Amino acid sequence: MRKYLIFVFLAAPTIGFSQCDDFDKLDFGGTLSSKTRNYIPFDLHIEDTVHYCCDIRKIKPYSDFILSNARKFIVARTNEVFYGKLKINQVEVNYPDSVKIVYTDQSLYNLSNFNISYWITYTYSDENIEYGFGLEFDKNGKMISENKFPDFSKNKTADMLTDICAALSIVRGDKRFSKKEVDIVELAYLDDANSFCWLIKEKLKIECGSRHYSLDIFYVNANTNKLEAVKQETGFIIVDCAKPRE
Repeated sequence: MRKYLIFVFLAAPTIGFSQCDDFDKLDFGGTLSSKTRNYIPFDLHIEDTVHYCCDIRKIKPYSDFILSNARKFIVARTNEVFYGKLKINQVEVNYPDSVKIVYTDQSLYNLSNFNISYWITYTYSDENIEYGFGLEFDKNGKMISENKFPDFSKNKTADMLTDICAALSIVRGDKRFSKKEVDIVELAYLDDANSFCWLIKEKLKIECGSRHYSLDIFYVNANTNKLEAVKQETGFIIVDCAKPRE
């Protein structure tokens, strides 16, 4: 049986940056993944609950409180302009593993009876740049997850992003990137630097057979153009290049 590798090419975005080689590798940054598997998702914008399990109005007394606290936390760490560029994707209520999730069980929506937490996912958009992240809050409205964006009071240029092409040039000039190709470019956040960074990931060379691999991921400060870190992604890959039997 013949197996195929499928490559998807995205059209180059038209954001307010100069364009250069590999500019079209700009991708969605961050992640919108869930905090746990034992949760109920609530969408703030859904109207047809036939196609979606849970209407946010079922937990309105709780969701109004938690979303208000989340907004206060984000604005205090950044500003109103940054918050205005966020879209709330959904609110996930995380239950203890001992609780069996059954959407039709109305008792689950009385959240005061459980030691739950809230995982709220956001998308930051600035022209064609998109960055997804989740924040976890306890039932009292305290943020308990890792930081996912800069503290603007300590980084006055946090939302003044540098040119993507300048970041690509810095990475190409690094000897560790010699003879390599770019796979993706995306916006990321490094808490140690308290800054957004341009994440530039090395492209994996496709070779037949199975092997362990290691890829370099470069983080260029999106405010200063300083190379902040080079991290490694490791894994195992199997590529079947065998010809089909006649």
